[in-house]
Amino acid sequence: MFNHRSITVAMKSLILAGSFVILAAPAIADTDNATSCRTLAQQTRAALANASGDLTEAQAESSAGMQACNFGLWQNGSAHYRKALTLLSK
Repeated sequence: MFNHRSITVAMKSLILAGSFVILAAPAIADTDNATSCRTLAQQTRAALANASGDLTEAQAESSAGMQACNFGLWQNGSAHYRKALTLLSK
């Protein structure tokens, strides 16, 4: 039923698939998620509350971050929140 060649091919396929999972795990761990959106939203709100001057651009970035996170676009939302925090740190 199974010959040596089919077993060898199956083993190589399993090893190859396993290596992809191992290599992809750190990339998956670094992606933004709902928790990172919430954390960045809290940080941005606090920074906005303590900031002075023209906050228009930072508020727009914060709003865009909230909208993106509400639609489940975690990376996009987090990027907007990070941009707002960068603008507020100037």
